[in-house]
Amino acid sequence: MIADGGAAVELHGFVWEWEWELPLLIALLAVEGGYFAVRAWSARRGRERDRSRSALAYFTAGILVVAFAVVSPIGANDERLLSMHMLEHDLLMWVAAPLMVLGVMPLLAKADWMPALARRSVILVTRPATAVTIATVFVWAWHAPSAYGLALTNDAAHAVEHLCYLVAYFIYWWPLIAAPSVIGGLRSNAARAGYLIAGSLQSGLLAALLAFADEPWYPHYLHVPGATAASALADQGLAGALMLYPGAIVFLFAAVLTIRTRERER
Repeated sequence: MIADGGAAVELHGFVWEWEWELPLLIALLAVEGGYFAVRAWSARRGRERDRSRSALAYFTAGILVVAFAVVSPIGANDERLLSMHMLEHDLLMWVAAPLMVLGVMPLLAKADWMPALARRSVILVTRPATAVTIATVFVWAWHAPSAYGLALTNDAAHAVEHLCYLVAYFIYWWPLIAAPSVIGGLRSNAARAGYLIAGSLQSGLLAALLAFADEPWYPHYLHVPGATAASALADQGLAGALMLYPGAIVFLFAAVLTIRTRERER
């Protein structure tokens, strides 16, 4: 525990409550319903029936993680504590997004049924260089003080921020999870290793900048009741650590899992 000035460890402003946001829950139910509809259509066409149950479980788990991240005390405190806001983003980017990729992969693995424009778009955004660039741009852009401050004070901007993280990292995880024969799939373990390094370096650098900053980046957290400059800075350090260390574990786990999986496919 950080003593004296490091009062952020005491989580000033933290409240143990759940925020049941009806628009969010309706949107998530609509997404799940849309997934069911596409899955039923795919089953009628005889696509990937043997994987449908596991894919459904993955996608539904991803939806539940999104709901938990936003409505649980983690999300309820994201305007009070930067560390909780960062943990919320971790769940969206590193847990929900790859689960949803696993759920959607059997349905979108082949692009022959898509309209030409949609097929070209999918091919473009799932190219590894494009995917890692999209993830990097969205993460860094939304952590700029002006954009982050807007998300904290405007509900619509906050929802867009979360959607951007989810979509950007859905795209990021796709080339890594996809088999080599699938659109966007990386074709060698060396390519997967390089891709993971690129993704981990950009997020790790941002996390380190946050963790070791000399002053708070976001003035909003200085005005939380009971907060001080020291507590806001300590909370920011904790937020950086929550991005850096769990992120490193996720990327390491992803490397081990995907490389082992691809070796078995040979």
